[in-house]
Amino acid sequence: MTLFQIIGLPLIGLMVLVSGVNLIRRRSSLAVGTFWLLLWTAAGIAIAVPDATTTVAHALGILRGADLVFYCAVLGAFVGFFLVYVRLRELSRQITVLTRELALRHSIEPRATRELPPHDQAG
Repeated sequence: MTLFQIIGLPLIGLMVLVSGVNLIRRRSSLAVGTFWLLLWTAAGIAIAVPDATTTVAHALGILRGADLVFYCAVLGAFVGFFLVYVRLRELSRQITVLTRELALRHSIEPRATRELPPHDQAG
């Protein structure tokens, strides 16, 4: 067993435990909790059996397991960034709607405009 496996596997085990507890206590939705459990489990398998990533990579037409892990990380980052972008746009829209609602709710009646003197049109 390598030093990385000695350090990494207990950390992954801790993350699986935290994800499972969050799922059981309903701190996350079923889909999100299941996603994290599967992700940490896959990471644990990849650390415990490094040749497994190469086997899966070959099945997908990729030469090395490290490349597969890298490609998955890049795709995951893109998906994550996109989801954050969509969420930020939605929050921005909600803030705009809320700001408009509050502005209309707390608006002040305009003062009565006084009569302006007629303009000299000869000029």
